[in-house]
Amino acid sequence: MKFIILFIIGCLLSIISYGQTRSELIKKGDICFSRQDYPCAETNYKKAIEMTESNQDDLYILYANLGTVQRRNEKKKEALESYNMADKMNPNNVFILNNRASLKNQLKDIKGSLEDYALSAKIDSLNEETFINRSHMYKVMGDTLSALKDLERILKFNPKSLPARNNYADVMMNQGKYTESMKVFDELLDEHPNEPILLNNKGEVYMRLKDYGKAMEYVNRAIRIKATYDGAYVTRGEIYIRLGELAKAKKDFQKAIKLGCDESKVFELLDKCN
Repeated sequence: MKFIILFIIGCLLSIISYGQTRSELIKKGDICFSRQDYPCAETNYKKAIEMTESNQDDLYILYANLGTVQRRNEKKKEALESYNMADKMNPNNVFILNNRASLKNQLKDIKGSLEDYALSAKIDSLNEETFINRSHMYKVMGDTLSALKDLERILKFNPKSLPARNNYADVMMNQGKYTESMKVFDELLDEHPNEPILLNNKGEVYMRLKDYGKAMEYVNRAIRIKATYDGAYVTRGEIYIRLGELAKAKKDFQKAIKLGCDESKVFELLDKCN
């Protein structure tokens, strides 16, 4: 009888430990992710998934998180599989669709990316992230009209949208309209004087105007305010390239990648430093 009682207690402790272990793995994965230790996050999310019943409600979240850390680990094909699993478990989720669309774009599946963004826009016509991301994609593709159309769509339902106004000015900058874009960035900085993205973008305008001193001043301000902002390191790296300081440029591009920047542009710039 004593053996049976001890056996039952052992089973109960095992069940309790099992539940705690899964929760602890997820928590540890989240902590690793916040510390940008993506291999650690991936390992813990995978272990948590193995311990999760296939019909558990939050399993799609684990797969979505796994997909994100796999992207940061440069495992893009595995990340796509994870996002596909998340979508299968929770179809028509805008968050998953937007992440998968962005990944498909990186994998050069332009058609698939646009299809995901279109479905996301159909599900939630007021989702800023959808139109911001698709606008950026159009900009990179050189389709300025479509990029501006998506930004104007946001500004209709949210005229004060900082990302939309910033990106609108960014598109103008890429069109060579430096005076117009600088005016918008100045207006936005009056409203948000310590916003790193705005400081970086104003620095980029100065870089395009070949005023590298001013450009460096604004980009460094952005980095001082937010040392984890990858875009500022990309811009500063570009400035260093123009100044002929390739070693410093390479260091900044590597820093941007480590912080999560995975746009093809930064890898192309990094190649120029070798």
